[in-house]
Amino acid sequence: MIRKALLVGAVSLVAVIVFFSLLEGLASTALVVRELLSTKPIAERSHTTYDADLGWINLPDLFIPDMYGPGRYLRTNAQRLRGNAAVPARNTEGKVRLICSGDSFTFGYGVDNDHTWCQRLVALNPRLETINMGQGGYGVDQAYLWYKRDGVVLDHDLHLFTFVTTDFERMLSDRFLGYGKPTLDVRHGALVVQNVPVPPPSWYRLWLNRNTPILQHLSSVKLLQGLGPTNGTPVDGRSRGEVSEWIQQVVDAVFADLQRLNGSKHSALVLVLLPTRQDYVGSASEFWRDFLRTEAADRHVAFIDVIEELRKLPPQEIEPLFIADGALDYVGAAGHYSEAGNAYVADVLYRRLLAIPEAAVKLTGAGSRNGTANALQ
Repeated sequence: MIRKALLVGAVSLVAVIVFFSLLEGLASTALVVRELLSTKPIAERSHTTYDADLGWINLPDLFIPDMYGPGRYLRTNAQRLRGNAAVPARNTEGKVRLICSGDSFTFGYGVDNDHTWCQRLVALNPRLETINMGQGGYGVDQAYLWYKRDGVVLDHDLHLFTFVTTDFERMLSDRFLGYGKPTLDVRHGALVVQNVPVPPPSWYRLWLNRNTPILQHLSSVKLLQGLGPTNGTPVDGRSRGEVSEWIQQVVDAVFADLQRLNGSKHSALVLVLLPTRQDYVGSASEFWRDFLRTEAADRHVAFIDVIEELRKLPPQEIEPLFIADGALDYVGAAGHYSEAGNAYVADVLYRRLLAIPEAAVKLTGAGSRNGTANALQ
């Protein structure tokens, strides 16, 4: 009798465990499904398309009246640049043309065309004609390659080549959020472009990359991940130190070519490190700040560190410069510059440009465009 009672008890216990395991699994699955159905979209999917050289690029002649909220419009021109009109190849008489290269912080994510920091520079100097070559998700490699392909054909007097520190990390991979991208390497002292033509994106890879953080809530996914290789595998078997040295060599080669390209256009190249919200108190950017300062000095190229300027502000003035969490219904929207942030960056850049002799000459009209040599190059 005792053995029978123990057997019945054991079977009952197993049944209870199986029942609650199934219930837990169904509840977990239901929560994950609910999150999947409510996942926020990626803003760039509304205005970009596949590009074999760059990975993705703006759609041409696009107008979205409420891209980032009521009245916050996005317009691109025929050249796939963020702008309200096409840009002629030749410089406009009496104007000083400035190209803004970079990622989403330069593109003006979250604000309309009139309130990007690139366009706000025009309000500070009506002689300026700015060209926005920012694109969401771009690394330093893609910003450079886009300028080399489509920017050099345009006459320009100044070139602000901008980046945030994560743009250097993006150079390590041939993918970003499931989208293929080119990569750069240095071989025998020359830059080499790899992973081109860029493979077109596949729907399942985009879906997985977009929803992996949600799927990781499933215990089965965590188990499978535990059986697989760990994260942080060095690039091509390189150690962390070797990766750091390699990416610095690539960046050095990029800057050298940017000097050459701008020199051919009689343009003053200015390297610009833009701040993120985390840079106000965090130390993650210190390595790149030191590297860029040394690199610019060695190359005799102007360098503007806006992180340095941001840290001069009192704490209460920081949050209004950035888009708040939940303010926009897009993945990754929080932390980009607000209208106030874009205006602040424009003010800092213009003030710092006036302190660079070669840039100041062009901005104030103290010399002719073609007759003024760029001593920085």
